[in-house]
Amino acid sequence: MKLSVTIDAPDDSDGNSKANPDFNDPRISEVLEEYLREIYPASEKYDSAEVSLTFMPPEEIRALNRDYRDVDEATDVLSFPMIDDSTEGFYSPVLMLGDIVICPEEVSRLHPELSEREAMCLMVAHSFLHLLGYDHDTEERESAMWSKQDEISRRLLEVLD
Repeated sequence: MKLSVTIDAPDDSDGNSKANPDFNDPRISEVLEEYLREIYPASEKYDSAEVSLTFMPPEEIRALNRDYRDVDEATDVLSFPMIDDSTEGFYSPVLMLGDIVICPEEVSRLHPELSEREAMCLMVAHSFLHLLGYDHDTEERESAMWSKQDEISRRLLEVLD
């Protein structure tokens, strides 16, 4: 099983992608694939898996946050998982994990204590775990998620350094 991360980002006024270049590195997909196999063993029955990673400006992520979470403000990251109980028993050769949406401006604003690379790795780790069913709605689940997110974030940083 091979994990692909598809990246989408708006272009700047010169036509250059605003995507964080770190996330075009194939080692990012390899790290996430390792954790996918560990956390979601059923992934082995698929030929491949896909995650969509989109970078967007504050006004666009605010609209998504308002429309999907009823929170009318910009945020750093949103996750839209596609795996749930309704997909159990359904087979496709491709495991569609879902979408990760990141607003770099909000990441910088909300995590000033972190370097840009650290913050982006944290956002990817956090939202990737949401795609796999992790949540932080109770103290126990938050503790488990934070621990795993720190582990994944550290691994992502290691491969980028």
